[in-house]
Amino acid sequence: MYRKGANAERELIKKLERLGFAVIRSAGSKKVDVVAGNGKIYLCIEVKTTKKGKLYIKGDDLKKLVEFANKFGGTPVLAVKFLGVGWRFFRPSGEGNLVISPNDGETLEVVVGLQRKLEVGEQK
Repeated sequence: MYRKGANAERELIKKLERLGFAVIRSAGSKKVDVVAGNGKIYLCIEVKTTKKGKLYIKGDDLKKLVEFANKFGGTPVLAVKFLGVGWRFFRPSGEGNLVISPNDGETLEVVVGLQRKLEVGEQK
């Protein structure tokens, strides 16, 4: 289990570095797994990996992420790698539990501001 999570963290680090971010991995952390910044955007990222169609995240875990990001001056991000499907990214508020699926969330490009998320009913 640890190896799968660590591999996902390293994969995400490479993606962020390709997008021009400086990245630090906090192995075995209790607060966040990855901290990334590019001089304009600072991300505090918790990384999860699952082969299931849904992932349940406890509100207490999200609260820790949000509190750390607020102290650091960054944006809290939950990065989930759905094995066999791909990555999805969430910006939690720290309120309550989350149940997420591969159809939820955003792409990394939206989170870092390289793309705009289309809203339902919006034309391209």
